[in-house]
Amino acid sequence: MQTVAELTRFTPRALYYADADALEYVRIDEPVVYRRIDGLLTLILGIDERKPVGFKIKGFRNIYLRKLKPSLRDDNDHFLRMVTVFEKIMSEIGDGIFSDSSRREAYKAATNIAMEDQVIVSDLPNAA
Repeated sequence: MQTVAELTRFTPRALYYADADALEYVRIDEPVVYRRIDGLLTLILGIDERKPVGFKIKGFRNIYLRKLKPSLRDDNDHFLRMVTVFEKIMSEIGDGIFSDSSRREAYKAATNIAMEDQVIVSDLPNAA
């Protein structure tokens, strides 16, 4: 039998919220603030040091259906690496990211979090 501490222990996960059509990942269980970067990306910052601790992607279902789902091997593919998601988004936006240094750094920070934490989206059937 699990203890209360084990049942309530925070485990970072990428979560898709269908009502908001947003995918969110936060690596810490502490107060955070949200900094909107553009129409797609919001960085999630730790409240004390204001360093990136997560990200939120708006319009994830649209991105998934147009850019990601066609590249999956088959319908039994039930996970997706977030690094792949950021690569697709950045290739679509292209010069729009690279011309604005603060925007470029925000996407780089989000991509680094996804890479370092090996973030996987595992609820793809809910996102489609």
